[in-house]
Amino acid sequence: MSQANLSRPRRILLATDLTPRCDRALDRAVQLAEEFQAELIAAYIMAPTDTPQYYLDRSRRSWGRIPDPVERMGWRLRRDLGSAPYSIRAIVEEGDPAERLVDLATRENCDLVVTGNAGPESLSRMIFGSTITRLIRGLKLPVLMVHDRPVRSYRNILIATDFSEASLQALQSTAALFPTSVLTLFHAYDIPYASFILDRDIEQELRSIERDITARFMSYARIDPDVKTRAAVVIEHGSPDTLLD
Repeated sequence: MSQANLSRPRRILLATDLTPRCDRALDRAVQLAEEFQAELIAAYIMAPTDTPQYYLDRSRRSWGRIPDPVERMGWRLRRDLGSAPYSIRAIVEEGDPAERLVDLATRENCDLVVTGNAGPESLSRMIFGSTITRLIRGLKLPVLMVHDRPVRSYRNILIATDFSEASLQALQSTAALFPTSVLTLFHAYDIPYASFILDRDIEQELRSIERDITARFMSYARIDPDVKTRAAVVIEHGSPDTLLD
């Protein structure tokens, strides 16, 4: 993401599959759109297998043909969004969900994509999770995956970091999106056989190395002084997955 794009979003894209897991993403997208005074677009992409060609046959009279699934999904989307206290533009398209969402976000000049998380159902998780992964890899803008129902604006944000260039981009993007939130950069690494090899001297040496790495990272000129002031760095020993859970 270029430095020019590091600002509060003017247009937000909500990617939904119209299942209950995306209700929380809808609530968060509405909250962010109101907070940022941004336009909100809700998009549902139907896979080609969900729209057989005979469904789209318009040669019959309306009462004699199966309803157009795109029109039906558009109606469902507008129905579900009807209770949202915010003006939302609904878009329904056909195609590969990940590819069309990437194209749509680019075409509409969106600054942020909001989506739900993959649910516990195995097949649903496999399909929706794969779409989210491809969406993240295909986009050059932030993707916010919503897990919990929003109760307030983001106050405290944890940013996982490995002190790489990508981590620097993540810090800059998050700081720009949420300029008043408290930021915590979190890094964790697992030390094999730590219980056997760690003693006081080795642990002190590791902490010294960690302080040097942190100081070098936070000294980058591209990090705004305000971000350096409100961002704390925490480094822990252990499995990153376990510590972040």
